[in-house]
Amino acid sequence: MAANHNPYDNKARIIIEKSNYMVIGTSTKNGKPWTAPVLFVHDTSFNIYFLSAVDSLHAENILDNANVSISIFDSHQKVGSYEGGVQADGKAKPVEKNDIERVIRSYCKKLFPDSDIEPTERYVPDNYLGVAEFRFFEIKLDNVYVTGEERRVKVELGKN
Repeated sequence: MAANHNPYDNKARIIIEKSNYMVIGTSTKNGKPWTAPVLFVHDTSFNIYFLSAVDSLHAENILDNANVSISIFDSHQKVGSYEGGVQADGKAKPVEKNDIERVIRSYCKKLFPDSDIEPTERYVPDNYLGVAEFRFFEIKLDNVYVTGEERRVKVELGKN
């Protein structure tokens, strides 16, 4: 198989890596749409993780309908700069017990980089499992696009 040399793959990775916020789009079982800004982190496979109150509309929607879309971009980029953004769709679900500690560590490391935050009273796995008030969610991306100078280019995040 030939190596993937799409320059937009790297552009998409950079946009994701430098961003802390994304907009997530969800919908009810009946198709009523909803969007919400959320803090996020990603792993080396570019699975996306975010923390949300379980009674938020987007979390309730995910529990009823796993199909989501996301948009990641720098809202302060200069108009016409073509820095672009990332748009994607995928499936979301609550993070499972065996992954929660890894996700918490990634979340703390990215969002609190100047701190030596270790799982503390707030960031311990049991606080985000079962009937917890807040849950971490995982999004496995299916289709990923980068926008900018080109209107929309499909990219592969897992390939170099």
